[in-house]
Amino acid sequence: MRGSPEERAAVRRSFKRMNLKEKAAYIATYYKLPLFTAFVVIAVAVTSVIHQITKKDVVLYAAEVNIVMGEDLTRTLTEDFLSNQGLDIKKNEVLVYQGLYIDEDPANENHQFAYASKLKILGAINARQMDIVFMNDNAYSQMSSSGLLLPMDTALQQDPELYEQLKPFLREETVIIEDNSIEYDLNESDTYEAVTEQQINAVDVSSLPVFRNAQMDGSLYIGVIANTTHIEEVRAWLAYLFSIK
Repeated sequence: MRGSPEERAAVRRSFKRMNLKEKAAYIATYYKLPLFTAFVVIAVAVTSVIHQITKKDVVLYAAEVNIVMGEDLTRTLTEDFLSNQGLDIKKNEVLVYQGLYIDEDPANENHQFAYASKLKILGAINARQMDIVFMNDNAYSQMSSSGLLLPMDTALQQDPELYEQLKPFLREETVIIEDNSIEYDLNESDTYEAVTEQQINAVDVSSLPVFRNAQMDGSLYIGVIANTTHIEEVRAWLAYLFSIK
C-alpha cells in the first residue's frame, strides 16, 4: 500500500469499520491483481505436484496405423501385459497412439488427415517415443519402404528361442535404400529411380488367438521401430503376445 504513514493509518481505521461484505468488495477492488497472481502460482504448483504423483512410467510406446483394435483388445495388449510382467498398472503404462492413418495416394478428403498422421508418426519416432506399430497391408508397405522398421533378426538376435517361435509368422517387404525422389519431385529427373532390397521386418499376427475376434480387414502386422530404445521390453511383449491362448 502506497502513501504517507498517516494515509495508511487512515485506510486501516476505515477498513476496520467496514462490515464483512464491504471488506470483501474492498479487497477485490484493490488487491485483484496480486490475488489473481497468487492464485495462478498456487494452481500451477498444485497441478505440478498432482502430475508428478500421478505420472506413469512408459514401459513401451505403440501405434495403431490404419487399424482400430478396440478397448478390450487394447487392454489385453497393454494393462494385461504389464500385469503379466509384474508391473503396477497404476505406476506404469503401455502408451498407444490411436487413430493414425497413412496412404500413398490419399483421396482429397483424406489428404490432410494422412499428412498430419505421417507428421505425428515421424515426430514420435524422432523423439524415440515409438517402439512397436500395428499395421494393415498398406501401412506395412509404406513403413517398410521408408526404412522405419527394424529387421526382425536384429530385434530378436538376443533371444534365439523367441526368433524360432516367431519364424513361421515373419514377413518381408521392400525397403528403399536410396532413391532420387527429391530430384523427381522437383522435376530435375524425368524418371523415378530407387535402389531397394527385401527385408524381413514384421510379424503377421492375423492368425493368433488374441486377434481372432478383432474383425479386421486383411492381414495385421506388427513391426519394431528401427530406433527403439526399449528392445528388451519389445521382446518381452512379443513373447507375451504369442503366449496368449
